[in-house]
Amino acid sequence: MAKRKKAAPATLKKPVKSKKSAKPKPPAKPKKTAAAAAGSTRLLPPPDSVVVRMYRIGHGDCFLIAFPGKTDGEPAYVLIDCGYKPGSPNFLNCKPKDVAADIRAATDGHLDVVVMTHEHQDHVNAFTATNFKDVTVGEAWVAWTEDPTDQVANDLRDAYKDQLLGLAEGRNRLAAAGDEEAVKRIDQFMAFELGGESDPDPIALAAAAKDPAKSMNKVAMKLIKDRAKNVVFFRPHEKAVPVPGAADGVRVFALGPPRNAKALEDLNPQGSEVFHLAAGSRSPVAYFAAALSASDGRSRSPFSVRYAVDLSTAHNDAEDGTFFSNIYGYEGVAPFHGCEQAFIEDVPPENADWRRIDNDWLGSAEELAVAMNSDTNNASLVLAFELSPGGKVLLFAADAQRGNWISWAKNDTPDGGRKVTTKDLLGRTVLYKAGHHCSHNATLNGDLDYQFPCLGWMGLGAHADEFTAMITAVRVWAETQNGWDHPRKEIKDALIKKASARVLQTDTDLTALQKPSGVSDTEWKKFLDRTVGTDLYFDLTIKI
Repeated sequence: MAKRKKAAPATLKKPVKSKKSAKPKPPAKPKKTAAAAAGSTRLLPPPDSVVVRMYRIGHGDCFLIAFPGKTDGEPAYVLIDCGYKPGSPNFLNCKPKDVAADIRAATDGHLDVVVMTHEHQDHVNAFTATNFKDVTVGEAWVAWTEDPTDQVANDLRDAYKDQLLGLAEGRNRLAAAGDEEAVKRIDQFMAFELGGESDPDPIALAAAAKDPAKSMNKVAMKLIKDRAKNVVFFRPHEKAVPVPGAADGVRVFALGPPRNAKALEDLNPQGSEVFHLAAGSRSPVAYFAAALSASDGRSRSPFSVRYAVDLSTAHNDAEDGTFFSNIYGYEGVAPFHGCEQAFIEDVPPENADWRRIDNDWLGSAEELAVAMNSDTNNASLVLAFELSPGGKVLLFAADAQRGNWISWAKNDTPDGGRKVTTKDLLGRTVLYKAGHHCSHNATLNGDLDYQFPCLGWMGLGAHADEFTAMITAVRVWAETQNGWDHPRKEIKDALIKKASARVLQTDTDLTALQKPSGVSDTEWKKFLDRTVGTDLYFDLTIKI
């Protein structure tokens, strides 16, 4: 079978900052490359090489890796995630259905492994029966959090379901109160958790919150699990695992997620780990969770039950009814302006609802949605692919955040008679899939001597000259999403410096990449020669 020919780089229009007064326009369509015009073909890596195909599916992750196989001319294919945020593909010349078609053609309809890093819309929603029609799967790889026989995982699922139900209730009460903007934002976050290929549908979200089996994310993941001949649940640092179908020496090391609830709740970089100002505290989340935790049948309140009086009967309470009626009124009934007026400087308006906090606590529902989203991200399956024993490493960090990151170095991985350290694996890393669209809390800052895994641990020695970063972000689309800062400039700048500008972003214009000072023409040409771009994907070839 003939080897795939390199295509000319795509000419995607460079993203520009959107204006508040107008919705950003999709970039102009690039000219069709020779490869695009000829249609998709098999992805066949050159001898002794690996090809990493980063699909430009939108604001989401989809990577196809072609490893040399055990049989000459027949590679082993590993697909890592396949998802996007609805609307984001509109800013690219790429459609999810075309990505799926290319995956079928590139692999001849068989995937040796499908990795589903975590249960989020922008990682799994393109796994549909239509998109993956006639595609066979050897193994499905997921984190231990998906294992139905794991008690820790089951406990986490129960807690997650309780939070989701609480969030759905908070969302509905905000809707009843007429706060359309807050409801819209919460729906967007709920869609992350529950999935789908279109904009949030409140009815579907509500149904999925009550019955997780109706979550489109779960439906997508079940499709792949059911199709696979074997489902593998990865626990960190257990052992080096050979990649099915790949040549001897190609192994994968699972680094995360940690089997520790506290670590999974550790979300934001601290101190010198920060490339920027950290996000605010999560105390409002605990506040909201407490408000939803009442189980005595009363109207839910942010206060302990022993300090509460049922709102519907407070004015009739034997001990305090007169006080509540006179001072606060009830259900639109004005307070008494007689004997109590001496204690009030200004007479309140006729409707004293403003003096009560019946629904004020619901304002923190949005922060709970953000926190739930981050918790799911932090449960990402993190994999380090070693191309040969002691050789180059490809690091796919999914959306792992601080607690996941710092857990990587707490244990070594047994490998026969030796142990492989995380610092060793990261030092040999030549490709880093930047965490969570290069957002503020998904890459830790630090130097080689820092106590926890960080950017400074990556790409050391001879591997520094090859170190490349990939960022799954569509900046123009992100700017339409209530201030999403993807990619975070401070972190992208650090990656550009670390990688000597070898940084590929979903919306990158390859023709606009410029050789930085300090990099020789020869080294820059080596990078360009092993990088291919079309409307659908970027290919990066890595010599084993």
